[in-house]
Amino acid sequence: MIGSNFDTPIMYQDLANSTMGPLNMPFGIYGAGLYSGYSSYLGNVQLPRQLDQDKFQTMKQKENDGKKTLKIAGTALAIILALGGIGRIRKGIKASGGLTKYLGNKWNDLVNWVKGTKKPKVGLGQKIKNLFKKKTKTP
Repeated sequence: MIGSNFDTPIMYQDLANSTMGPLNMPFGIYGAGLYSGYSSYLGNVQLPRQLDQDKFQTMKQKENDGKKTLKIAGTALAIILALGGIGRIRKGIKASGGLTKYLGNKWNDLVNWVKGTKKPKVGLGQKIKNLFKKKTKTP
C-alpha cells in the first residue's frame, strides 16, 4: 500500500509500483485474469528506482544507538559491582596484612588454579572452631 513505509518519505516512494499485487484483490484467481498488471497514473511511465540510502542511514543510526546504550549499561553495571566489592576487598587486605601481601596471595591463587594444584580443604569442624576462636587485635 502507498504510504505504508513510514521510514521513507512519500516523495521518494515509487507510487506506480505499490505493494498491492494482482492476486491481493478481492476477486481472487478469477479477477487476476481481468487485471493485466499495475496501473500507472503517469501514462505507463515507470519511475526509476530510488536509492535507499536514507533507509541504510536510519538502520545504521539505530544500530549505533543500540551499541551506545549497551556500553552505558555495561559501564553502569561495572561501577555497581566495583562499589559492591569494595568492602570485601578491603576486609581481605586487612586480613592478609597489607596490599602487597593481598595481591601476592591472589596471584598465587591464580597460579595454583591454572596449574590445577589445590589447597587442602578445611573441614566443617575446623570452620566451626575457627568461628569461636578468640581473635587478637593487631595495632
